[in-house]
Order: sequence, then structure tokens, then C-alpha cells
Amino acid sequence: MIRLYAAPTTNGIRAKITLEECNLDYKLINIDMKAREHKTKEFFTMNPMGMTPVIIDDKGPEGKEITVPQSIAIMFYLAEKVGKFIPKNPTKRAVFWNLMMNAATDVGPTYGAISFIGRMEHPHNPTRDKFLDRLMENYIVWDKILQDQTYCVGDEITICDFALFGIHARTKVLLPNVIKGLENLERWANLIKQRPGIKKGQNFNE
Repeated sequence: MIRLYAAPTTNGIRAKITLEECNLDYKLINIDMKAREHKTKEFFTMNPMGMTPVIIDDKGPEGKEITVPQSIAIMFYLAEKVGKFIPKNPTKRAVFWNLMMNAATDVGPTYGAISFIGRMEHPHNPTRDKFLDRLMENYIVWDKILQDQTYCVGDEITICDFALFGIHARTKVLLPNVIKGLENLERWANLIKQRPGIKKGQNFNE
């Protein structure tokens, strides 16, 4: 059994979606971040960074228990565990790496910075606007990428789709103007969200 310690953040959604899509049995332990449950002594033993999500797999490599923090690391671990959602063709895998890293290190942190600034006691709006512009630029590029292909990396769904969807779903709710009019991105999101695993992966009220 895999235990998932997570909150319904973009990162938590990524991890939970991947568990569902990989069809793995798991138990969700909701972490109340407002109550700072991710900053307790017990949680720091799982992730010294004090951040969600974290998984503990009782049947990790060689049958030994393993703890994996960080949403993208969790996604790679789970995909490799079941042998799915990472392209096997070397050329496609090279394309995958590029786009996966954009979702993980560009789109995700840019969205996160906007959220962080918004939670500040005295938000600096000019800085927030710069990050909004950068986020919009990334989504415009993604809209062009998706113009001639079904999924992020062509005709097969990968964990890149799950990573980007987690951010896009929150953007659509909280920053809808950023993605307004991006029809290819919208078509892709509508396709992805019809998947049962995606639907269940966004449910944190189990």
C-alpha cells in the first residue's frame, strides 16, 4: 500500500492524479497546511523541506519501504513503477524531457510565485504583474505546441500532461484571464479532465 500525504495544491493534485492513472492502491492522508501539519517533527522525518506531497511505498524497490517527497519525483517514481506514461522511444523521450521540465520548472514555479505574492501582507503588484506576464507567455507557447498534437508530447499521454494539468486546473479557477482565448490549451484540458483517473485525482474529500 502507498500512503500519500498531501493537500489539494497543484503539487498534491499532480501526485494524486498520477496514483489514480497508474491504478495503484493508496491511502490519502490529508495534510492541513493552515494548521501547519507539514511543519511538524513527524512530517520533517518524511521530508526535511517540510513540503507536500510525500508518498511512502511499503513495497518499494527490492520490496523495501521507500519515502519519496516532491511532486515531480513522485510522478517519475510511480510512472517507472508501473512502466507507463514515459515515452520509450529515445527521440520522443528527449522531447518529453524538455516539455516536462518546462511544466515542472517554469510554469509551476511561476504560478507558485504569483500565489505566494498574493498571500503576502503587503503584495508588490508590479512584481506580481511580471510573473503574470511570464505565466501567460508560457501558456501561449503551450497553446502553439498543442495546435497539431493531442497531448503534450504528441499522440501518447505522459506524466507531462498530468504535471501541466495540475497547474492549468488551478490557473483556470484563480487566474482565468491568463489562459483566456487559448483554444488549443482549452481543448487539451477538456480532453484530459474527462479521464476517470483525472477526475478522481482531484478529489481530496475521500
